[in-house]
Amino acid sequence: MTAVHSWDIAPPPRAAAPIAAVELWYREPAVDEQRATVRVTVDGQEPNLRGHFPGLAIYPGVFVIETLEQAMALTVQTERDPVLRRIDSVRFLAPLLDGDELTLAVVAVPDGDGWRVTAIGTRRDGSVTARIKARFDRADDHED
Repeated sequence: MTAVHSWDIAPPPRAAAPIAAVELWYREPAVDEQRATVRVTVDGQEPNLRGHFPGLAIYPGVFVIETLEQAMALTVQTERDPVLRRIDSVRFLAPLLDGDELTLAVVAVPDGDGWRVTAIGTRRDGSVTARIKARFDRADDHED
């Protein structure tokens, strides 16, 4: 049986970002970790994508990482957004083209003063587009 989720509209990022990289999201109940799934549709008319590539917009890998950063802000919901400190592994396995929808499933496991994060991105057709392992830390009080 497939669980039915209530998707929420994502608020705009709290900090400057190249794009709003999360449109819809939901958080899943979990005991010893934080789990969330986010979605964003690739819009070839987005000003930051028009040159990547003209006539064949591709959602760049750096934007997939931005999606993960914005997803983490929604997932752990701390007063200040968690900070990406390290990418341990990233694999971009299939392109995300104009009109594709990226669904990124995020699992954040508390680890000291931060989180060990794994994320798997898929398209609507079920193709895995990205696999990411990263480290996020809590924002330092002196960071602006």
